[in-house]
Amino acid sequence: MTLLVAALLAYHRASMPAHDPTPAEATAARFSIERLSSAFARLMGAPAGQAATAVPADPAAEAIVVDEADAPPSPQMIVEGMLFVGRPNGRPLTAREMAEPIRGVEPAEIDEIVGRLNATYEASGAPWEIVAQQGGFRMQLRASFQGVRQRLRGEARTAKLTPAAIEVLSLVAYRQPITAEAINKARGTRSHPVLAALVRRELVAAVRDPPTEGPRLTRYRTTERFNRVFGIASPADLPRSEDLDDA
Repeated sequence: MTLLVAALLAYHRASMPAHDPTPAEATAARFSIERLSSAFARLMGAPAGQAATAVPADPAAEAIVVDEADAPPSPQMIVEGMLFVGRPNGRPLTAREMAEPIRGVEPAEIDEIVGRLNATYEASGAPWEIVAQQGGFRMQLRASFQGVRQRLRGEARTAKLTPAAIEVLSLVAYRQPITAEAINKARGTRSHPVLAALVRRELVAAVRDPPTEGPRLTRYRTTERFNRVFGIASPADLPRSEDLDDA
């Protein structure tokens, strides 16, 4: 096809005179152009004898291609970015704080933007959502994904502790180091299964007495993880309880 186009162009150049054309030459030139147009039309698949028709460009249909990286972010993107970053102290962002850096957006419009974002998250099955809290908004994991966060951070789900586990954990925390027998006596029932569960959760550790002439007893004490979960530096920071200090 490239050779055919080149031949047609050469034929067109050869048909054009090197000087100002006479009327006869102009007629011949028009005839040559018509033949060239007809040949090119056949080359492009048009019926024989039908020349290609030039279609004027529609200015309204001409699109200006803009690099996405150069396009300004939308208000929705800005709000999402601010909520994704959040504050170091975790305090929610108010509608006024989010609207202030966005040109043409009022604080009253932030609710609608947040609603659209949440609808998008829900439709796509995203694990996060935006919640209204303390007069502002925060981005957080959905409740169904909280277990994943706790496993990644090594957090103990204390809300799932049974009343018996909380009772045993309290005895260990306030009377450590304490033996299982002493815990059983204080509770009036066997506590070994509960102690084993607390050890698995790494809230309690079992430590054997150093070698002596007497029997080596196993005693229970709280762990560093216990301190992290309850936000204390050591068991000495726990609030005191008269009921547990009478050991």
